[in-house]
Formats: sequence, structure tokens, C-alpha cells
Amino acid sequence: MKSLNVLVIEESGKNSLNMVLTCWGHVPTFFSAITEGLQQLQKTPEEFEAVIIDYPLSQDDLDLLNTLLAHHNIPVYLLTPTVGIQHAMVTLHQGKIDYKPVLAWLTTIEKKERVFQDNKLFTLMYASHAVGETTPFILMDILATARRINKQLGITGVLLFSQGWWLQILEGEFKNVTSLFFDHIQKDARHQMVTPLVMEYHDHRRFSNWDMGFYSTDLGENFNSQWTDLDKHPAGEYIREKLTTLSDFTQYFIR
Repeated sequence: MKSLNVLVIEESGKNSLNMVLTCWGHVPTFFSAITEGLQQLQKTPEEFEAVIIDYPLSQDDLDLLNTLLAHHNIPVYLLTPTVGIQHAMVTLHQGKIDYKPVLAWLTTIEKKERVFQDNKLFTLMYASHAVGETTPFILMDILATARRINKQLGITGVLLFSQGWWLQILEGEFKNVTSLFFDHIQKDARHQMVTPLVMEYHDHRRFSNWDMGFYSTDLGENFNSQWTDLDKHPAGEYIREKLTTLSDFTQYFIR
């Protein structure tokens, strides 16, 4: 599982791509105007590992996109029927709008492995209970903030949500992880009963490609899949191992 920086151009009012990609662990930069999105791509192509466009393209838009692709090898996925573009880096969507092919396409994109200079890697896992309703929009804000801060601090991890309960794992340098948890996370008014479950040192990262991965089964129609497949990801074994000794929380996160 890779966390990719994706430039997303989607017609105003939809916002579904932004939401889906965020919950699948990717980091989208969203534009609701095609010109602004393509101009940003032209300005900073090195910031993005993929581009997804769900927006009708004019001839001027096509010309600019063709010019960009001639100079930069950036994979592009077009969800809107488009003619006049033929490039090895462009994938045209077939059939009705369905995000599963888009997500499958993202897994084929290579991402340079992040290298961390860890000095005694520290892992902290905690559980908490949400205050009030956790909507997809609240979740997106939590994930976007977490990914931004974690990237700055060199912290990686995963966030789980089930039946009103949160479970989060953070890994990084001791001072960064503990400062983030005790000074910020523990004081966040959006959850309560914040309970540290595991604090230990490790010799390697389990989430090196995630600023913050995500897994949930109960956030509505667009969020009821296992966004992070814990049965297949190495982190799943670690989570199950730790939770089997913490029976109070096992029922929420282990099926």
C-alpha cells in the first residue's frame, strides 16, 4: 500500500474523488477548475506522482495537457470521455463511473521508497471514543491534518475507526511521537477516553509509505470497505497481536 501525492481535478460540487482518495490513504491536492489544476501541474510537476481528472476538457486544455506530458512522465487517469489525446502515460476510463479501477490503477504507480534516519524508533498505540457523530468530512479533516503534521515530524502510522472507537498507531522518534500524543492528540476535543495501549521501541517501521493510513467499516455507503486491508498488510499482524491482550478493544477492530 502506497500513499501517493495525487493532483485531482473534479467538477465543483462532486468532491467524491477527493474524499475517496483521502480515505484510501492518498494525499490529494484538489482543484474544481481545470485551468487552475493544469497550471499547478505545469508549475510544480515534481510534487505529484499521479493526476486524476474528472472534468470535461476543451481543446486548449488538451493542448496544455499534451504539452505537459511531452516534458514530464506523470501518470494521468481521465474519468471523463476524451478524444484527441494519445499518450502512454494516460489511462482512459471505460464504462460507468466506478472508483475501483481508479484505485487499482494507483497501486500500479511506482513510488520512491521513503528513507528515514531513525534514532531508536518508538511506537505508540492508543484507543479513544469519538465525541458526537464522525462524518466523512470530519474524517477527511482529521486525516489531512494528521498527514501534514506527521510528514513534518517524520511520523508514520495508521488510523482505524469502528463503532465510534478510534485506534491509532504512531511511529517515529520518541520525542516527536510523545509530544504529538500528549500535547495535541490527547487534548483534541473530538474524542474522549484517550487510552494509551502500547508504548515500545522497534527496529523497523511498519508504515513507511503512510503519513497516516486509514481503515474503517462503518462510515456510510462510500466508506464501508476495508480501506486498509489489514488481512494483507504486515501491520495487520502487529495490530492483531497487540489487541489479543487488550480484550476491551478487540471486539471493535478484530473480526
